[in-house]
Amino acid sequence: MTRFEQRIRASLDSEVAQIPVILGLCGSGRTTILRQVQREIGQQACQYVNVERTATTPERFLSALVAGSPFRETPATARRTSPRQAFDDVLAFLSEARCADGTPATFLLDGMMELRTFESFPGLRRALPEALAALAASPNRFALASRYIARAERALEGAPPQFRVAHVQGVGPDDIGRMIPTAESASRDGGGQGAPAPGDPHAAWMLAVQRLADGRAAYARAIV
Repeated sequence: MTRFEQRIRASLDSEVAQIPVILGLCGSGRTTILRQVQREIGQQACQYVNVERTATTPERFLSALVAGSPFRETPATARRTSPRQAFDDVLAFLSEARCADGTPATFLLDGMMELRTFESFPGLRRALPEALAALAASPNRFALASRYIARAERALEGAPPQFRVAHVQGVGPDDIGRMIPTAESASRDGGGQGAPAPGDPHAAWMLAVQRLADGRAAYARAIV
């Protein structure tokens, strides 16, 4: 794991409740970070949720959330028919779902600002603030992510203190080095060649890729 991913994991594992909010532009690596955290925790204890793709209506979001979950459903999750009731069930599931052994669940909500889509439905004018308050009050663990940096920061201004903003750092030459496959490293551990050593002939090339990609992981990976 990168140091940034380790910071996110440390926040999730902290005894004092913390909810990291990962902010970064398109291609900055937000989803990659959340997926790596999910692999580290384990898919039976951690659910990744692509809010941006599933937040069409409260009812459909609830169905997608529960259908793709490894967690036990709660009695409150009745999948009701009205938008207000369905949203209440979403919050109940996120707050009260448990792992198979009864321990708290971990949810990774990618594109959390899309919950504002629900604010156009009757009775859900404050859907996003309600969701943030419910997550902060839950014993479950959460990490959020969004590409809307300014909007997310404004939304968090009045949120509970558990939320911790973490801006995605741009990739450096060493990160780009790990993206380059080599026969030796690929056969050994499936990785890349890592950080350039002093005098490495690839060093200038890695720096050029970093600048062309503007520090965004997805762009750098495509160039490599």
